[in-house]
Amino acid sequence: MISPLLQKDCKITEVIQNKNQVVLKSERGITRISVYDEDIFRVSYVEGRDFNPEQGAEFLPAREAVVFKVEEKDDAVFISTGKLICRICRKTAAVSFINPKNLLNLFTEVDNGRHLEAFDTYKTVGNIRVEEIKTADGVKKRVTSADKEFDKSLFHTRLEFVLDKDEKIFGLGQAEEGCWNLRGTTQYLNQANRKIAVPFLVSNKGYGLLFTTQSPSIFSDTKYGTYFYTTADYYLDYFMIAPEKKSEIVSGMRRLTGKALLPPKYAFGYVQSQERYETQQEILDTAAEFKRRGIPLGTIVLDWLSWEDGMWGQKSFDKTRFPDVPAMIKKLHEDDVHFMISIWPSMDEKCENYKEMKAQNKLISGINIVNAFDQSARELYWKQAKEGLADLGVESWWCDSSEPITPEWNHMEWQDPAVQFAEYIQTACDVMPVEKANAFGYYHAKGMFEGQKKDFPDRRMLLLTRNGYVGSQKLGVTLWSGDTSATWETLQNQLTAAIQFSLSGIPYWTLDIGGFFVKNGAHWYWSGDYDDTTANAGFRELYTRWFQFGAFLPMFRAHGTDCRREPWAFMDETNQFYDTLVDFIKLRYRLMPYIYSVGARVWKNDEMFIRPLFTEFEDRETENIKNQYMFGPAFMVCPVLEPMYFDKSGKAVSAEKTREVYLPSDCGWYDWWTGKRYEGGQRVEAAADISKMPLFVREGSIVPVSDGEPLRFPDAKGNCRPFELYEDDGNTYRYLDGNYTIREIK
Repeated sequence: MISPLLQKDCKITEVIQNKNQVVLKSERGITRISVYDEDIFRVSYVEGRDFNPEQGAEFLPAREAVVFKVEEKDDAVFISTGKLICRICRKTAAVSFINPKNLLNLFTEVDNGRHLEAFDTYKTVGNIRVEEIKTADGVKKRVTSADKEFDKSLFHTRLEFVLDKDEKIFGLGQAEEGCWNLRGTTQYLNQANRKIAVPFLVSNKGYGLLFTTQSPSIFSDTKYGTYFYTTADYYLDYFMIAPEKKSEIVSGMRRLTGKALLPPKYAFGYVQSQERYETQQEILDTAAEFKRRGIPLGTIVLDWLSWEDGMWGQKSFDKTRFPDVPAMIKKLHEDDVHFMISIWPSMDEKCENYKEMKAQNKLISGINIVNAFDQSARELYWKQAKEGLADLGVESWWCDSSEPITPEWNHMEWQDPAVQFAEYIQTACDVMPVEKANAFGYYHAKGMFEGQKKDFPDRRMLLLTRNGYVGSQKLGVTLWSGDTSATWETLQNQLTAAIQFSLSGIPYWTLDIGGFFVKNGAHWYWSGDYDDTTANAGFRELYTRWFQFGAFLPMFRAHGTDCRREPWAFMDETNQFYDTLVDFIKLRYRLMPYIYSVGARVWKNDEMFIRPLFTEFEDRETENIKNQYMFGPAFMVCPVLEPMYFDKSGKAVSAEKTREVYLPSDCGWYDWWTGKRYEGGQRVEAAADISKMPLFVREGSIVPVSDGEPLRFPDAKGNCRPFELYEDDGNTYRYLDGNYTIREIK
């Protein structure tokens, strides 16, 4: 008769307190509870080995001298501060968290719900064979076979937990499907061109769970249970963040992962980009046309192929097309326009950057991508960027393809997310440490940030990148949502993505206004609705609505392929679209004192820029709203998400020029355009002709503007909350040393 392998007992046999940690031992494994702050606890669990300090090494240490008490009872061990109680069941070591004010249960692990499965990892060492695949995202190299040797032993981990029946879950980074409440779904957290995976979920009950994994992971809430799975870790590990206010959940995350740096002031202006400007003269002519038309411009961007043709990824300029870069940048600066350039982690084997990387063994094994996980490789990558670009005056960076493994783009047809997840793991494991396979974008940005900080200490970092991870906010990073397509559905989903991603702890986010792809191609991702691009009035309408939304994002940026993206490309016989684009650029600059001050609050107070309504208001109805958000403390932004003038063929349609808006009940609201005041707790039909996007101001707000006295929106008693108008030099890091001024407007 076959005998089963008996499971080891989870019953706690020993409790040890050491400084801010309580260690609970059982026959099966070790549970470690670390008190990081009064409202932040860390739960770690391992079997058969010690806790490896490499996991979570990027996180900040616990706050010193946190007061807590440990109480041992027959059935459980309690660890409590004044703001949070952790209960550990003696029989199963399952953890739950309790709100001490009302004794309501916030979060509960399933009994015996921690699962660790050991496996061995291997690294690629020799006899490497690769294939090349041409995509719209560049030529990709994939390892087809190689010799491997043992690297380390890790765990697949799975944490099962219980959610309340009516509990809602948000976050987990940026996805493209437009899903709001993640209950009843499976979310595959691997990096992709249009996806930014962040292992942080937020509950409407007022807590956040942050997993320290840097590996691909899964959140699932289905008939198979509710769990969080990680592909490769040294142990199971997560933080519970449970502040008194929902608006402070992200603040708690930044206490662990670092403050969000304030970008240079010009980064908050209008950013003009497209695929692509080809010459120095074209860039200068475009900037001059903005000036001639009286349209403000903050930054102009040079996309790929700054290098000589055939030298993909070389960090230098083709001198035939860019004969005098310092003079070009000097001329742009004279008109208060800044310059950004795209660089790539992949390099053609013919270029000098590749040869230098190869000679020093600083590439990922078998492929032509910098090994961003290695500090010396990051330093060499920055050295190349400095010598070829920064020393010529390049001041800001667009780090494209910062998730260099994108197997989903190797297919003509769209693949199911589960298939994409499996392919990502397989492809990444061939070339990366699997336990860090989701964090390439973080380490890539880390090298650029540290290099520039060392060599240009007075130049504030502006780094636009397609991928990042937990902690990227401390590296001067702005993320964008990838190569999307021009459809109304995409615009709707991008709005939801923006609000979800605001919960990632990384506040600076933007998108390709109008979608990157406008036409409909053979590949699944080239799926725009407008083959005739700007000649189609339907696309001009879609672009204008996208543009209005983009004007109320932390970075306001136009970009894409298939057609020009300057405002005058959208002129027609009425100029209704062009005029609106120009008006919203000017509105952005009118609101610059407010926007820059919000950026300062994001840094100084760990606030959010884009704020989901449910984190700002007690009104439970806001938990269901995925198409409105707060932009800083004052503005509620309500983008128009459906055509009102033309269908996708360009044929005129008849539709009401209004959009339904919900006004949260916590306060009254002012229509920005008319000044009319409304009581909260109702739905209104807001005017939404093409010249307007519904925009409301929370009562009690003061909004400083660039063209006059601050605007006041008093509450029912005639009062306004003070506003802290922030000012600094706009370019350096001196603000970190207190070199700024705050003027309180009352």
